[in-house]
Formats: sequence, structure tokens, C-alpha cells
Amino acid sequence: MILRARWVVPVDGPPIKNGAVRINGDRIAEVGDAKHVTGQPSLDFVDAVILPGFVNAHTHLELTHLHARVPPTSDFTDWLRRLRNATNGFAIDDDQLRSSVHQGMRQSLAAGVTTVGDITARPTVTRPAMNRGPLNVVSFGEVIAVGRIRRHLADRIEAAIDTTHATDTLSIGISPHAPYTVEAEGFQASVEHAERGDMPVCIHACETRDEQEYTESGGGRFRDYLHDLGLWDDGIRCPQMSPIPWLYNCGALGPRTLLAHGNYLDATDIELLVQTGTHIAYCPRTHAAFGHDPHPFEQLIPAGVNVCIGTDSLASNPSLSILDELRHVRRHREDTSRELLLQLGTLRAAAALGCADDRGSITASKRADLAIIPLSSDGPVDPVENILTSTHGVIAVYVAGRRIDMKRS
Repeated sequence: MILRARWVVPVDGPPIKNGAVRINGDRIAEVGDAKHVTGQPSLDFVDAVILPGFVNAHTHLELTHLHARVPPTSDFTDWLRRLRNATNGFAIDDDQLRSSVHQGMRQSLAAGVTTVGDITARPTVTRPAMNRGPLNVVSFGEVIAVGRIRRHLADRIEAAIDTTHATDTLSIGISPHAPYTVEAEGFQASVEHAERGDMPVCIHACETRDEQEYTESGGGRFRDYLHDLGLWDDGIRCPQMSPIPWLYNCGALGPRTLLAHGNYLDATDIELLVQTGTHIAYCPRTHAAFGHDPHPFEQLIPAGVNVCIGTDSLASNPSLSILDELRHVRRHREDTSRELLLQLGTLRAAAALGCADDRGSITASKRADLAIIPLSSDGPVDPVENILTSTHGVIAVYVAGRRIDMKRS
């Protein structure tokens, strides 16, 4: 099969005008000028751009059913309380949870997202629901074990790293949740298991200033939040330092670790991230919805940190579209190069999830995961700028060389 379009944007190379992509089975066999990539059968998308499928580095598909239920505010812990109240403590039966995950998968594919880094609190339910594709999923089993529930640490790690449901389209990772819900022993044990199983790690970190107050003093809104949940006990030890140095001391930073958010970082934090090769997932519209200070990604990238894009969940975001995220950044940070923006939602995100050798660019031998977006007739000549400044959605998606029927996916 050969796909043609006015432009092919490989991401790891310059855009190809009147380009073509040859697919052989589930792999990209060739990419180049349509004059030289010939054969049958073929499909010409004409005035469109062929891109690698987008990679959503951070989301929570099991929260899809919470879309617009509890609008974000500047008080994050208050939002968490309202979210718990609206969902009866996140209580949802297995069938509802599977339905939420399937909705999230369909919405992701419709937006041209072909790979996600998904956080799951109930892996025994969600993993069987998503392990047959077509969406590629890195499933991070969530671990929460602090204070009065620290005794559950071993069981929760065991559930998080269980590979029973792993397939070609679903791989396993672990997510020790955050510095206010996991203690030092929990981070250390989670990372040790990840290293033994060669698994990626995802941690929510530096999401709010309240988090820093908690790790530095043991007080503030997160201490109150743990009290409200009945989790606080006097065995919780305050690290008496900010989150990044603490995670470093726990051995939780490194090239297999992706930190979700990273909204508040100083020069020392950035130095440690560079030194350890730790990745950052920036979630632009969720970031804006909570009213955070400008994200430091433009300082992180020149320093040598791999930054990528995630959507977070529909509990805090209007869609699961990485293209919508990139367009948001383009509108609000106009000085960011279009080439870099596209990398944030493709190749850099794949690197953060540990799959850049197989996804994230249109490169021979990689999986044939593709998204096709029509060009705006009155838009910029540059194809990337054109799609970033238009409102057109994705018109076709290929995963492993197969076109996705959105009515059945």
C-alpha cells in the first residue's frame, strides 16, 4: 500500500512536498518523493499532510466519563475533593470503567493519537479492556501507599507491574503516584521493580506550589487533604526538601522516568533532570485551566531535558487530542518553533515512553502509525504551520499499517 499527499512530514527529517509512504504489512517500508515511491495499490489524500500518529505521553483514560463534571480551579486540592465527591470517592463499577476506557480509546484514535501513556488505578480491569488494540498503550499501574495505607505498598506494586495482559499493543509500566501519596520506601521499591522488569516509570511531580510546601515542611494543603481522607499518620516523614531533589535521593529519577507536569522547577531541579536523563510531560490546556505560572519547557529543552506533550484526563481537559494541545501552545507561545512543537507530540513523546525506536516519526522500519490532516486552502504555505493554525481535524488514521474504522474502533 502506498499513501500520497501534498505533504509528508516525517518529523525526523524535512517535510516532503508531493510525498508518499509505502507500507509493507505493519511497517513503513519507504518514504520520499511520490515520483520515486511507486506501485499499487495506492491512495492519494491530495491536499493533506501525512504525519506520524500522535503520541500522548500522559493521560488517564479511565477518567473519560468525568468530562466537564468538575471544572478545574486555582485550588488543586479543593478540586480533588470536589472530584471525589462527584464520583463517590471515584467509585465506579467494572463495566462503567471499561466503557470509560473504550470511550477514551475511541476519542484518542479519532484525534490521530496512536500511542498513549495511560495511568490506571485499576489495572486488572483496564488492561484486559485495552490490550487488543488498535490503540498502542503504555499502561502505568498506579501505586498510592502513604500513612495509614502504606501497608498496601507491596500488593499495589505487584498489581501495577503484573504483565498478565501485556500484548504487542499494550506494555506495562509503574506509576508511584506523587510526592504526597507515596513515601520514600514506595518510590525506591517501585523503581527497583521497574529496573528489574525493564519498565518505564511515571510520577506526578511539581504540579503545584502546594506540593513543594508539603515536601519542604510537611504542612499546607496536601497535609490537610491527607487528613481529610483519613490517610495521615505520624509515621509520615517530611523530606524537608523540594520534590525533585527528594526524588533524586530516592533513586526515582533517570532515563526510564517520566515526570507528569513539571510546572514548577528551579535551576537546581533542571540540573538534576539533565544529569539523570529524566523526561517531562507538559499538559498545556490542563496547565492553563488550573491557572499555573507559564510552563518552563522553553528553559528545559535548551538545557537538555526531553520535554513532551500530554493531555492529562478529560476530568481537566476538553479533549484527548494532542493536535489541540499543540495548537493551544502555538496560540499562546508564538515564539516556539513549529518543528519543535510537532516533535513534542510525536518523537519526543515516544522517547519519553521508551518507544522512539518504533514510533514517533515516519521512518523506514518503524510501525506504520499515521495521521492525515487536510490542509487549509487559505492557510500558510508551510505544512506544519498550516495544520497548527487551522481548525481541521484528522481525516484518516493508520495503526500498524491498517486504516482505522472509527465506527468500529
